[in-house]
Amino acid sequence: MKRLMMLFVAVLLAAAPAFAQDKASSKTLSATGKVSAVTADSVTVKGKDAEWTFGVDKGTTVVAKGGSHKMAAMKADKKPTLITDFVTVGDDVSVKYHDMGATKHAATVTVRNAVPAKK
Repeated sequence: MKRLMMLFVAVLLAAAPAFAQDKASSKTLSATGKVSAVTADSVTVKGKDAEWTFGVDKGTTVVAKGGSHKMAAMKADKKPTLITDFVTVGDDVSVKYHDMGATKHAATVTVRNAVPAKK
């Protein structure tokens, strides 16, 4: 029984770096700036010192003034919602994201100051 317990502890110790590395890669990072480009599957944000392109998908949450009403109306009309419906070039945004190595995935895009809609 002691040998089995020692083996179990040894396996846990050996696997600890792998668990720690996985946890580090899922760390949420943030960026703020102005939207310089937005498409159905990405948003590009220009900050003070850098520009980042974030991948967006159905798991990305967008927070914008009036967004919940617009989303409900689109659902009622059975229309798909895209980030381009809520975020436009020039908007001030804050992005919470996960660095996936070669790409950055936007978990949440919050519109802090929207550009007025053109008439």
